[in-house]
Amino acid sequence: MNKKWLNKKWVTIGVISVLVLGGGYWGYKRFATKTAVSTNITAKAKIGNVSKVITATGTVNFPHSIPLQFSNNGQVVELNIKDGDSVKKGQVLARIDDAALKTSVVQQQANLMTAQAKLQSLQDGFNAQTKAEAQSALAKAQQNLTTAQQNADSSYLANQVLLADQNVKQTSDALAKAQLSGNTSTIQSAQSTLNQALTALRTAQNLQNGGAVQALTAAQADVTSAQYKISQQEAGPTAADLQSAQANISQAQAQLDSANAKLAEATILAPTDAVVIDTGLQLYQYTTDNSMITITPSEGTGSSLEVAATIDQADIAQVKIGQNVDITLDAYPDEHSSGSVSLVALQGTTASNVTTFKVTVAVEQASDKLRSGMNANIDIVVAKANDVLTVPSEAIKTVGDKKQVLVPATTSTDSPTQADQVAQSGAKTGITSGQNAANLQYVTVNVGLDDGTNVEIKSGLMEGQEIVIGTSPSATTTTSKSSSGLLGGGPADGPPPN
Repeated sequence: MNKKWLNKKWVTIGVISVLVLGGGYWGYKRFATKTAVSTNITAKAKIGNVSKVITATGTVNFPHSIPLQFSNNGQVVELNIKDGDSVKKGQVLARIDDAALKTSVVQQQANLMTAQAKLQSLQDGFNAQTKAEAQSALAKAQQNLTTAQQNADSSYLANQVLLADQNVKQTSDALAKAQLSGNTSTIQSAQSTLNQALTALRTAQNLQNGGAVQALTAAQADVTSAQYKISQQEAGPTAADLQSAQANISQAQAQLDSANAKLAEATILAPTDAVVIDTGLQLYQYTTDNSMITITPSEGTGSSLEVAATIDQADIAQVKIGQNVDITLDAYPDEHSSGSVSLVALQGTTASNVTTFKVTVAVEQASDKLRSGMNANIDIVVAKANDVLTVPSEAIKTVGDKKQVLVPATTSTDSPTQADQVAQSGAKTGITSGQNAANLQYVTVNVGLDDGTNVEIKSGLMEGQEIVIGTSPSATTTTSKSSSGLLGGGPADGPPPN
């Protein structure tokens, strides 16, 4: 045996050893298996509360809002309130310019006095004195008519408006200069002068826009009446004359009442003790048909806020007046307000083939964050069970027409039948015999209220009893299916694939 041959032998042995060791490791990796071992997730039956709620969204409103408006539009010259103010019944809230309305009242008062005087003349008889009075009345009426005709002249009216407008501009410039001077007294005086000029301009404009024509018509009527009275002096009063005079009085009184009503409507008074929700006006603005003040009574109306929501027709039968309601806001989820259902609509509203019913919730205890106009989330408590035995809702399994839960076997001598039943039901529960299913058993329970998180257990379990609600993987074990020999050996199940 030479040295060269020995070297080749040891090289061969080394190569074979490497192959044997590599094949053994490959066989171990190839045929070893890992078995998952899962543990049960358990909970205990405990005493608690279960509430069933219907959730909806709605809008926060004042339940008793009162809109107040001027019957005629005009410039706001007095505004005594702001949002949030408390006001008393009869308090002046706002007033528009009423100069023209006051003029109308004066005119109607004069008309009434004239009508009354006519009746008095008829009743006093017809003589030289009454004839002289009639002549004087006619002269006065004609004088008034002449004045009214002059005042109704279009060019005269236009000139009066022009002069009044120029006066407004002059007084406005004077106010601007006074404001530049910074002298408070001068500014106040200039402002007062401007206000008077504005009033004069509005009066001129009102006369131009029909006021002068109305005065002319009234003056013409007075002249006609005076002439008629003189013509009847010789014949003396008749029943028809007396009736006509009385009718004139009634008409003049009605016109005066109307003028007084319009004057009163130029001022908005609080109809009751209230809180101002929305002022809706600005000083010196000209009102429109949409200009209004909104108030809410401060006493005798119960809740100061309410939530108007809509409930789907599938749930509305469960909603009853008086049910408790929890109210939250998206912006302040931790702020809770409480209330109760105060109104459930009898008639539904259908839109896009979906029928809903209006439900109103009276707010009883409001969070400081709750404001009218906000969107609110409401949870209406339609059923509640307090201090009852409960388990998590996911623990309940439906087997046929029964409700069941899985519980650990109470002893180690459970019958094979029970273990077989549990193993056969593994597909339904997610627990197999490899997951200690043989150590579990089904218990039939009688359930009550279920709020989606917890369910009421009426019978079948005891407080503190452990139940299975699921499983979770926790560890793995490795099992070798074959072994390999050392020198000259190989995988027991055959060679590895190429």
